[in-house]
Amino acid sequence: MTVLVTGARGTLARHVIAQLVLAGVPVRAASRVPGATELPGGALAARVDFTAPETLAPALDGVEKVFMYAAHEGIEHFIAAAEAAGVKHVVLLSSASAAGDESNPIAASHLAAERPLEASNLAWTFVRPAMFATNSLWWADSIRAEGLVRVPYPDAQVNPIHERDIAEVALTALLDAGHEYQKYIVDGPAHMSQREQVATIGRAIGREIAVEELPRHVAEQFMPAALLDMLAGGEALAWGPTSEAVTGRPARTFAQWAAEHADDFR
Repeated sequence: MTVLVTGARGTLARHVIAQLVLAGVPVRAASRVPGATELPGGALAARVDFTAPETLAPALDGVEKVFMYAAHEGIEHFIAAAEAAGVKHVVLLSSASAAGDESNPIAASHLAAERPLEASNLAWTFVRPAMFATNSLWWADSIRAEGLVRVPYPDAQVNPIHERDIAEVALTALLDAGHEYQKYIVDGPAHMSQREQVATIGRAIGREIAVEELPRHVAEQFMPAALLDMLAGGEALAWGPTSEAVTGRPARTFAQWAAEHADDFR
């Protein structure tokens, strides 16, 4: 069985590729610019661009399963090529927002990838994570330079998910039977405020980090309005179960994530 992984330069895709290689599964790591990033040993680079249909048939030749990001532009070309190549199963990295208000632009962009797959002849699984712990890397520059995080709604409750937990849900869906036609919402294991997130990072690097509340009109210049609206609500909304519901392994905590990423903030 050969697995094609799109977006090979992405953090989550790289975790999926590494785990597939570790499991002894042949992997084709696809991106628009193959060779632009170092791949785990054993993974072969391939060029894939959904908006360039001529790239798809060669990349999908002999492929049985695909892990892909929710890039909807040109997805009709991908589906046609995957059906022609005999692909058996597609695991799509979507978003928990796709289960909510369709007027949310984040939900709309992910549904634009989900719905064509649902209408296709391909078996599919949608992995719908809520908030990525890696979003905290937005703060790395100011933590290193100033020992400070500027954030809107610092006391808003969030539930960050370790990227490896998301990757392991995808990996389970790819390698184990019985996950076809499932929509897996993946949540983190514990709610905390953004202020508590910053304090957790501080403990991981042994440094006190100050928090400064960022006015909304400033945050709107670089953060989606839908995300700001969610934070403004300040509610500890649980989207669904953790990765454990699919993998059988306890979800990693934000403290674990912070410890593993401590060097990014030093």
